[in-house]
Amino acid sequence: MIRPFRALVHYNQEIRAKFAQLKEKFGDDALQVQEDTNEAKVSENQDKPAESQETPSTGQDKPTDKEYTSSLTAYQHLGCLIDFMDNTIQAKMDYLSGTQPRTISFNHLWYLFKPGDDVVGQGRRQAYRVISITSTGHKVTPPWRNWKRDESEPAASITLFCVYIDFDGKQLGPVSKSFVISKFDGEKAITALEVYPIRFAEDDYSVTKDDPKAGFQQELIDRGKMFIDVASVKHMHYNGFTLEARDEVDSQVMVDFAEAFAATQANGWQPEIESLIGKDLGGSGSSEDETCSAACCAGEYVYNDNYVDKTRNENYIARLMPGPDEPNDEPSVAIYPRPLKEITATKGTLTNDDLIIMSYRVFGFVLRSRKWAKLDLKYLSPVSEGSKEQTAFDQLVLPKQHKDIVYCLVDQHFRNKEARVSDNEEVDIIRGKGKGLILLLHGSPGVGKTTTAEGVAERFNKPLFQITCGDLGATASEVEAALERNFSLANRWGCILLLDEADVFLAQRSPKNFVRNGLVAVFLRVLEYYAGILFLTTNRIGDFDEAFTSRIHISLYYPPLDKSSTREIFRLNLRIIKQRFRDKGREIDIHEKDILKYATAYWKKHENMRWNGRQIRNACQTALAMAEFDAQNRSISSTNVGEEGKKKKQGVRDEDAKVELTHLHVQIVSDAYLEFMRYLKSIYGFSADEVAKNMRLRA
Repeated sequence: MIRPFRALVHYNQEIRAKFAQLKEKFGDDALQVQEDTNEAKVSENQDKPAESQETPSTGQDKPTDKEYTSSLTAYQHLGCLIDFMDNTIQAKMDYLSGTQPRTISFNHLWYLFKPGDDVVGQGRRQAYRVISITSTGHKVTPPWRNWKRDESEPAASITLFCVYIDFDGKQLGPVSKSFVISKFDGEKAITALEVYPIRFAEDDYSVTKDDPKAGFQQELIDRGKMFIDVASVKHMHYNGFTLEARDEVDSQVMVDFAEAFAATQANGWQPEIESLIGKDLGGSGSSEDETCSAACCAGEYVYNDNYVDKTRNENYIARLMPGPDEPNDEPSVAIYPRPLKEITATKGTLTNDDLIIMSYRVFGFVLRSRKWAKLDLKYLSPVSEGSKEQTAFDQLVLPKQHKDIVYCLVDQHFRNKEARVSDNEEVDIIRGKGKGLILLLHGSPGVGKTTTAEGVAERFNKPLFQITCGDLGATASEVEAALERNFSLANRWGCILLLDEADVFLAQRSPKNFVRNGLVAVFLRVLEYYAGILFLTTNRIGDFDEAFTSRIHISLYYPPLDKSSTREIFRLNLRIIKQRFRDKGREIDIHEKDILKYATAYWKKHENMRWNGRQIRNACQTALAMAEFDAQNRSISSTNVGEEGKKKKQGVRDEDAKVELTHLHVQIVSDAYLEFMRYLKSIYGFSADEVAKNMRLRA
């Protein structure tokens, strides 16, 4: 028998039980007292069967196997064997079962892994469960045979058949992956293996984390709970890089496995979930032609213990199956797929061991870029549900009646939708028509049309699905397919749909422009059957086709900002700046009264060049950047010459510098804006609002 002595490990308990039985029979002294030579010979003769005859001539029977294994010699031999097992095998196994070892040799790898162990891959992203282990037997191959060896012939290795739990859109179950650790010379770092026991990652993790209780396994458990929570369909926020395209994303996303797989079939994203019950998991052992015939084993009887791998693998699978006393229980989801609805309906069916090996990635739709992506769970977070006073909708500077109308319509739509789901109610004589809510917001740029839709989505905690005309195509067939696809997704996810700058589809039809006529006709038809909430925004209402009038539930006009609205928007932006600095622990002095006084004077003086909401936001941010620059310069000039002063002169930012934002910074920005607007007026002869009025686009 040679390393790693698999049979001795496998029968460890049986060997020790037999030794305890013989110990009770013969006592401890039998291992220590030297037997008389004659008695030893007699005992040896009694233990040894007669070789020259099949039936004893003396009238005594041939010793049976039980007499062999129950003899004093067997007791003494077992004592030697257990000493070897304790000092050589068990000591090594105990050492490797902790986190103290850092390196390992190939011969001891079999002790490091066993079925049921949790392992983690390089990068510590995905954790796996070892289901079966297959190791090749000992075999020394002469060097000249290696030169001619076919690459397809297996070399000495250990194969770990592992699984992790994933979701294919319908079922939650195991996805298998095999890791082959080829033979290596000398010692190798355990964490340098392709996969290694999770306890070694736990040990490293506790060193890097401030909280020693926040272990790596607990993080995996929490991640597994999140996976189950978002696996069906979930509205979340993502801030990080996507897994495949490596795009940086800071946007709300819709996690939807089924739709992702349907939309990206060519990418092969859907995992292959399979049942492991009845599957050949390996470990059957080496064939006879794989036995070692080198000098190390020539003339020796080498016990073939390859069956141990297969037995251990089968025993582990059997432990995961429900017992005869639990006929209604299901096998573990780590070996047998089950519908996600069944698992979520019966809470508590997933153990922490199952949660540890959940997939680390999900599939979702990035609402800002309108693309499907592989998403890392560690960058996902719930969408914040702020209080009513904190939502963007409540901070919107709009006519009060506008906010009340929009809020009441949206709130009533969701109430009616819930009632129709339960009562199967129709609102039109034609089934399926008239179930949507279409709102048209029109007015000059920067007065809050788009922000209204964004604020409504935040207020009702709904995802905002924003599309533009460029996303829909140029021909009627492309537009129809794109509209139906996007409308279907928005309705499935309960989104607030925003078609921003919908001028192309709202434009008036003419006898000569067949392409535009086709686009408008398609949009009118699809609009009729949309069952969700759709916001349409435009600043060219004068080019509006009359056919849309009856299809839109309400049209709201957003007037240019008056003096009061202008001052309120300035206050809002200055309040946001204060809060941002407060969150960072920095100090800022904003001359709010002077800034508002200047904004009022500017509004009165420049009637045709007044700022809109977007321009006020940009002006505040630009003025803040100038104030920050001045603060850094003051910090550099006030710093004593030295190492710190050199760093600041080299451009190192002083995070503690006090910022002072005055009306002079805002005035510099407004002067630049006025110069640009005067230049445009010199070209056209009119202001932007006058040009729109002359073209009959808006009043």
